[in-house]
Amino acid sequence: MRVNLLGTVELVSAGSDPVQLGAAKRRTVLAALALELNRVVSGDRLLALVWNGSPPPQAKAALQGHVAQLRKVLGPGLDLVTRAPGYLLEGERSAVDVFVFEDLVRDAREADDQAAVEQLTAALKLWRGPFLTDVPSPGLGEATAAKLEELRLVAVQDMAERLLRLDRPTEAVAALAPLAEGYPLREPLVSKLVVALHRAGRQAESLDLFHRTRKRLVDELGVDPGPELRAAYQSVLAVEALPEITGGPAQLPREHRGFVGRDTELADLDDCLTGQDSAIGLLVGPPGVGKTALALRWAHRVASEFPDGQLFLDLRGFDETEPVDPRTALMGFLRTLGLADSQISTDLDEQAAQYRSLLADKRVLVVLDNARSVGQVRPLLPGSAHCLVLVTSRHGLNDLVVTEGASVVPVATLEKSAAADLLVGMLGRRRTDLEPEATAELVELCDRLPLALRIAGARLTSRPRWTIRSLVDELHDEQSRLAALSLPEARRGVRAALAVSYRELPEGAARMFRRLGLHPGTDLDCYAAAALLDINVATARTHLRTAAYANLLHESTPDRYSRHDLVRLFARHLVITESGEDNAISTERLLDYYLHVADTARAHLADHVRPFGDPVHPPASFPVLTSHNEAVRWFTLEEANLRLVLEIAANSRQHERTWKLALCLDAFYFRRGNRVDRLNAFRVGLHAARALDDEHAEATLLLRMGATLADLGRLEDAVWESSRAVQLAAGDPHLQCAALDSLGYCLLAAGEYEKARDRATEALTIARDIGDVRAQATVLNNLANVLLGMDEAEEALQCMKEALWLLASVALSTSHVTALHTAGSALWQLGRTAEALQFQVDGLELAEELGDQYQAAACHRAIGDALEQIGGIHVATPHWQSAARLYRELRLADAEELTAKLARREPAAG
Repeated sequence: MRVNLLGTVELVSAGSDPVQLGAAKRRTVLAALALELNRVVSGDRLLALVWNGSPPPQAKAALQGHVAQLRKVLGPGLDLVTRAPGYLLEGERSAVDVFVFEDLVRDAREADDQAAVEQLTAALKLWRGPFLTDVPSPGLGEATAAKLEELRLVAVQDMAERLLRLDRPTEAVAALAPLAEGYPLREPLVSKLVVALHRAGRQAESLDLFHRTRKRLVDELGVDPGPELRAAYQSVLAVEALPEITGGPAQLPREHRGFVGRDTELADLDDCLTGQDSAIGLLVGPPGVGKTALALRWAHRVASEFPDGQLFLDLRGFDETEPVDPRTALMGFLRTLGLADSQISTDLDEQAAQYRSLLADKRVLVVLDNARSVGQVRPLLPGSAHCLVLVTSRHGLNDLVVTEGASVVPVATLEKSAAADLLVGMLGRRRTDLEPEATAELVELCDRLPLALRIAGARLTSRPRWTIRSLVDELHDEQSRLAALSLPEARRGVRAALAVSYRELPEGAARMFRRLGLHPGTDLDCYAAAALLDINVATARTHLRTAAYANLLHESTPDRYSRHDLVRLFARHLVITESGEDNAISTERLLDYYLHVADTARAHLADHVRPFGDPVHPPASFPVLTSHNEAVRWFTLEEANLRLVLEIAANSRQHERTWKLALCLDAFYFRRGNRVDRLNAFRVGLHAARALDDEHAEATLLLRMGATLADLGRLEDAVWESSRAVQLAAGDPHLQCAALDSLGYCLLAAGEYEKARDRATEALTIARDIGDVRAQATVLNNLANVLLGMDEAEEALQCMKEALWLLASVALSTSHVTALHTAGSALWQLGRTAEALQFQVDGLELAEELGDQYQAAACHRAIGDALEQIGGIHVATPHWQSAARLYRELRLADAEELTAKLARREPAAG
């Protein structure tokens, strides 16, 4: 089943039959959800869209009705679910024609001409009329409509270009002519139609179109035709392609041999510079990323559009020597443009004026490579509106954007396929095909950085007896990787390139960059950086932005910075030369920062958290987490870093920090149902707790480890570890209650019901003695599961009634979800199917609100079981599928079991 939005809103079944949707407002709801496929749309937003910003009092009920009706007509491939704070339409991108259109247009960019024409034709056929033509909601999709219409125009232009290259001008005319009528002043569109008409033998129509367009441009906009349209006109008059350069300087260096990739950046340059007056392009990226190669590739592509010549200058802003002075640069350009030395002024401003005068009314391309500052560039900007300037720099040069309107095109590292192609070009396919895995590893060890890849390729080229694996093995040694990616004889390489940028940093930013060498991850936030130097987050933010301006870091999201692994190694190389004592204290501050925030975060994820208290080095600044969802988001962002700092703490024998960090990570892994990583964290934490001879810490970890082992089916080990936790917990009633409860859970998993009930009863007595409401509810839940295993469902239900009564007095948490799920299971066993289903539905809504994927999966599964009995396989399947998907995301074996269950029932569904 799919949703069509490119025209009237349609819901089409697998047999291509439109489904009757009814009310216009229902079409609006479907369109809004489809445009945000797999993303939650809030109820408030839907109300505003459907009722144009003024929903009546009964609107919420009406919206629920529309959602309910849509659920009835949705078929395979689409699922409409309630997800706080609104609704979510789940499905593949291929289920919505808008996304199919976007994907076809995107894929066409990479295809050859014939395939591209076929893909673009298929994409354009999806349009049945104006976007959302029958949706009475002005606020819905306005930005999307503009974007899609622009993409449609670009698709037609691209298809026409491909058709012309395939010598199919008549088809190009047919594609372009209808749009040219609607967009008579869109010069790229008209230009291609002028050429297509001419190539189709309709020269008179071609010339007439140009003159009509030229008149409209002058009359309506007060401008002359741009270079692309003029060039098309000249090609018609001369019956040839664009004119070749007949004079002027031609200073562009040769293109780099083996240039690969960069289709996106080249397209971005075309979009922001082609046909623009006084255009300035700015290629910005880190050292060694290939900015110069990209600039030369694009410059050679457009050189023919600048008949008065091309100027090129390496400003050496990041060389070991001093950057080129603007006076020196202008002297060279003025000589090239024909002035004798005696005619050139000695004053910088007068030189710039002479330069602008010589380029007045000229069409010249100026490429300024490796600019260090705006002050270096500004005197070299022509005054002519017909000249174009392309600048490359490691710095952002924001003032050039603000004052001169420069268009920035970021240059990142190569895509994996392009980076591999670069190595293939240097080494030959026979060599890379023999070692595909080693080639892929080499690409990643070089961070897909062209400079590093070329150096690695050069080393292998000069040593034909070396295998690629031998170089990969050398690069795996982090201490020698930078040296291995350098050419000492030429003083070139990754380290030399990074060193120039580092030396330009102010002292505060340089100190910060060095300290980042102690951070083990490839990304971090401002707070972690602040902890390394024991400074406030505002100062850290300033230093990080300075390093990002120099392209040593990348601000991936607000206040979060990423870096390439080679940059991390370079910072590590810098910091190990500093005081060992200072480095040790900074490392402790970093560990305490992560421990402090993780301890705060776990309190939102677990029900029985006793905070650790202030660390030895309390951080000056840290993110304030106030909810379950904020805690989950923080853990998700920092999971990789937390793993690494746990490893640092363990390796440096900081035992107390180690077991506490392991316990914090466990709270996150438990919430995600991630049993394998829980077990690994416990092993690290237990080793530290035992090194401290801290029985309390050991018991705390063991009782959780026992439950995890039980979940993994290692029942004998689970009972053993939990029993050990009970012994170590003696004297601490809170800990003893938790340990007994864990032992009961493990005994239940092992099928030893009588022993499990005895341990749960002991735990319940302790929980009641100490007055811990949540502990009582947790133990009652486990006791109920034991009773269910003993076929004593009525007694289990009584336990859950008491548990739910207790939980009504405390804040909502995962305990409530567990209690609802277990109560539903008891009702199911008693044959009270409808009541059981309602408890599971309530549990699912709360699990989704809390972000508890594991419990959500369990509720989906139980709902599916109940619905199979009530309504049949077809209503149960979507919930089993949702449960299987969640289990897969959690990497749990339950996914395979459910998938097999679905497969077994498939014949019955037919």
